[in-house]
Amino acid sequence: MIPPPVVSIIIPNFNKATFIAESIRSVLEQDFEDWEAIIVDDGSTDNSVEIISNLVSNDPRLKLFQRNRLPKGGSTCRNIGIENARGDYLFFFDSDDLMTKDCIGERVNLMQDNTTLDFAVFPVGTFYKAIGDSTMVWRTKKGDHLKQFLRHDLPWNIMSPIWRTPFVKNKLNGFDESFPRLQDVEFHTRALLQKGLEYKIVHNTTPKCFYRIDNERTKQSQAQGLQTMYQGVKQYISSFDKQIRNPTIKRNLRGTLFSYLTQVNYSLSNKSIQKKECDQIIASITEFTESCPIFTKSSRKLLNWYNNMYALGFYNIKGFNYLYKKIFQLKFKFH
Repeated sequence: MIPPPVVSIIIPNFNKATFIAESIRSVLEQDFEDWEAIIVDDGSTDNSVEIISNLVSNDPRLKLFQRNRLPKGGSTCRNIGIENARGDYLFFFDSDDLMTKDCIGERVNLMQDNTTLDFAVFPVGTFYKAIGDSTMVWRTKKGDHLKQFLRHDLPWNIMSPIWRTPFVKNKLNGFDESFPRLQDVEFHTRALLQKGLEYKIVHNTTPKCFYRIDNERTKQSQAQGLQTMYQGVKQYISSFDKQIRNPTIKRNLRGTLFSYLTQVNYSLSNKSIQKKECDQIIASITEFTESCPIFTKSSRKLLNWYNNMYALGFYNIKGFNYLYKKIFQLKFKFH
């Protein structure tokens, strides 16, 4: 019987024929060799499955699965990967991103040297076409990481952590497949709420995993994307409004809605959505805040102020969103 690998790399794929071979090759080139890569296809209609199958046939550490249940989406694919993972550790990797040859080894070594950790968080770089063409790095800031997630000031992304497998399987029970968006934000928030949690932020290293900046990551229009995002925002706020009892911590959830509203405003100001579509979103947000108890009279007044400024066309003024964000941060800090 083949012994289990040390680490399971889980890769969801949907129509990434342009990038998937390069992403998998970056896994194959790892200095640390005791891994398995579980690639779960989400019903691709391009030739990415054929590309993956050819690579799988040449290396038994690569395994291809098809999503065999609903709902469609990355969370279901990642859960299928988790269910089939045999490694001591889990690493979630996207099918259009890249890693350097020392990425997995560095993460595994740290977890093996710190046996009480449930997960560890590493910096993630970015790139457009090739590693090195972007200097932006996703580094975890100091502060309360739970509060940062709740207000959508995201301290890390899906590829930042390496996880101890029993923690993900037994305590988190994987991803919540009902979320249309914010699936990884919900997953990380739920992890930070676990009692007795131990995790580590790794600062003294350079990025070895890189997120591809690509406007074509999703084929949805901007309006469709914002509508889907809004469903995730409402579900995220409603879910943790029920789970969190501490009102001081809970009020940070307002930040997720106001962060989303800022995205809507940017989309309107750069004309990627129409004013009619923006009007519909704002009307829906207003209705939601009136029924959600975490939005106090003070925060609803701020929303009304924003709506009035928006109606007057202030969204076209440079710096309006920045000013709005700063005013909101002060508001929810003291109210």
